[in-house]
Amino acid sequence: MSLVSESSGRRSSSHRNLRMIRNLSRGCAGSVDVGTSFIPSFSAAASEGMKLTADDDNWAENTTVITGTTSEHSYSGLAERALVAPVGRVVARRCSRIFWLFSASLISFVALISPSFMVVLPIILYQVGFGWPEVLCGADCQGLMLNLAVKTMLLLGALWAMYFRHASADMPRLFFHRTALTLLALFILFAFWLFYSVRILFEKESSCNVIIGFALSLLDAMLYLHYITVIVLELRALKPEFIVSVVRDPDGESRTFSLGLMSIQEAAVHVLRMYYSTFPSYNPYMDKSFNGGSMHFRSGASQPTGGFKMYDIEGLGNECTITEVNARAIMEAAAKRRVGGHNERYHEIIEWERRVQKRKYRLISTTEEAFASVQSVTANNQNKIFGEPMEALGAAQAVFSAIARPLNKYLKLTRQQPRHTADQVVAHLARCLSLRFTAATFLQRFFSSKFPFPEHVRETKWSIVCNVQASAGIRHGTVFVLRCHERDDDAGVQLLCSLHSFPFFNLTEQQSLTSKFALKITPESNV
Repeated sequence: MSLVSESSGRRSSSHRNLRMIRNLSRGCAGSVDVGTSFIPSFSAAASEGMKLTADDDNWAENTTVITGTTSEHSYSGLAERALVAPVGRVVARRCSRIFWLFSASLISFVALISPSFMVVLPIILYQVGFGWPEVLCGADCQGLMLNLAVKTMLLLGALWAMYFRHASADMPRLFFHRTALTLLALFILFAFWLFYSVRILFEKESSCNVIIGFALSLLDAMLYLHYITVIVLELRALKPEFIVSVVRDPDGESRTFSLGLMSIQEAAVHVLRMYYSTFPSYNPYMDKSFNGGSMHFRSGASQPTGGFKMYDIEGLGNECTITEVNARAIMEAAAKRRVGGHNERYHEIIEWERRVQKRKYRLISTTEEAFASVQSVTANNQNKIFGEPMEALGAAQAVFSAIARPLNKYLKLTRQQPRHTADQVVAHLARCLSLRFTAATFLQRFFSSKFPFPEHVRETKWSIVCNVQASAGIRHGTVFVLRCHERDDDAGVQLLCSLHSFPFFNLTEQQSLTSKFALKITPESNV
């Protein structure tokens, strides 16, 4: 039987607490033990938790790691936050995507050229000499051809606006509505070409009005199909029909959105768009420090305040096991040790917030002084400057040298150092100085709840967990989970999505009450 317990978070020794407080005051992050089963061969590297890829920053100080582990066997309730992506058929999915793009482009091309080709084909057959009668086009025929050209341009613009755009997601299941509309377009093209072959080609129709009218009928059918496509794929999803409640797993952050009629995989794409645009950024480094440091709140698993360490005293080695009774006793003892830790947690949160506010306002004061020392050179004060003029990058480097220490301390305490490298800070500072922005505008990048967006468009990997197929439509009570499989951003994030229908609003009309009043005068009234 495997056992998972919590890592020890408190030590009885006062010297140990003093050393931890001193290290935490310097802005170092504690480590998080990885929840493993009862395995006798202990690895110190495995006890240091999830390895998050952070950029090596030369202007930031090195981080001291406190594991709090001195035993041979350590058991932690903090699970690995990074979720392993499911093994999928990458080659098959890529081939299916290429096949879909090729088939959609081919169908669109055939739908565009078919009406014009139907009109031109009899003329080509007459010129080649297949015994086709001469096709004459009068004034009414020329008007029909003009109508054909205009409708062809309209269909081209409609197809470009609807389909010629980058795909927002790669869905795991077949898009039923889009596939049905594609098959309907194929059926319409096949039916018109079949009747064209029978009634025009085999009978050698020589009337130009009949031929152009047949081509116009095909164009009208394609335009009507495009209107239906817009209604089914776009307009149905715009009308709010459901309320979706999204809860982020590591920290419990929640938001509520409205959704229209769509499938589960379409709803997942919409939820992910709203997640990246409205949710505050998730900081796995902050979550890791809260789990492993002196602050034990916002844990991704169980609270690490009560933990136990196992020692192989008898030297059994790999034969060392634990019985089910002892495992249950250890878990009950750990649960009892967690009771009553709310007071300590409250004071730790207050202390951490006080330190954050202190370093924040110290950074604000230092930045405002540094910005005030930079004098902008204009045509009016060019002869009044007291120093040598420099470019925006040089001024940014001078200002950065003045604010580097308080900025480094603030980013270290809030665990934002991997998100803001020195080069990025200097570039942002040079932009603010060249545009004559204030210090508050420059600092908003570091005080915001959202991290800076990446410079390049990247691909994020998510998976849908649901008890029904992802291609099924959403309904009242549908629940699904979105799991992120990234290693750096949103590592281990899970989104719990619960859908509920809007209630039926039964509205009645009532007459407004009269605006006349009467005074009730009694002997005790002071009137």
